[in-house]
Amino acid sequence: MKNTLTLLVLAFSISLCAQDDKQESTDYRKELSLEYKSGENKVLTEREKKNFGYLNFYDFDPEFVVEARFEPLDNTEELQLETSTTRIASYVKYGYLHFTLKGKKCKLLVLSSPSLKDDPEYYNYLSVYFTDQTNGKGSYKVGRYMELRAPLGETVMLNFNNTYNPYCAYSKRFSCPIPPVENHLPVKVTAGVKEGFRSFRKF
Repeated sequence: MKNTLTLLVLAFSISLCAQDDKQESTDYRKELSLEYKSGENKVLTEREKKNFGYLNFYDFDPEFVVEARFEPLDNTEELQLETSTTRIASYVKYGYLHFTLKGKKCKLLVLSSPSLKDDPEYYNYLSVYFTDQTNGKGSYKVGRYMELRAPLGETVMLNFNNTYNPYCAYSKRFSCPIPPVENHLPVKVTAGVKEGFRSFRKF
């Protein structure tokens, strides 16, 4: 009886967490879409904004909310990334995230940007640029991004439902870092933003 009650409580807790994650992702999608629609991020032209409804996302999937183990690095090694233009972007290797996704062991490199260290708003931003088996087949061909905030603890919750496209997915006016080769995930990440956007306005 006690074991049954424990299992019920655990199942209920998991259900509540999934509901919270889904609501968080719903709010995130609305806020991100509003940035494009309002022109706050200056990505779309006036004509494009008139036809813009909202960013096109995969349906929320709780299996793409995973716990990762964070492995910090010495924060000194630099990495030069190619971009969607001729520009080369410089980053510092911040650490690795180790986790299991869809039954496969995965690892992602986390980067920090030296150019942001003195910015009062973005100084603690960390970037995770990755590719997976959906690129060019449902998601943007170059890859997708995920943001984190420093400092990271020993465990980090990763919500791939909240991943997004770089601006260059929507306009060639932008220069966006291309994910490092080691950040290719050996699975289909059918979560987060897709390529393109919807032309109607219902979430």
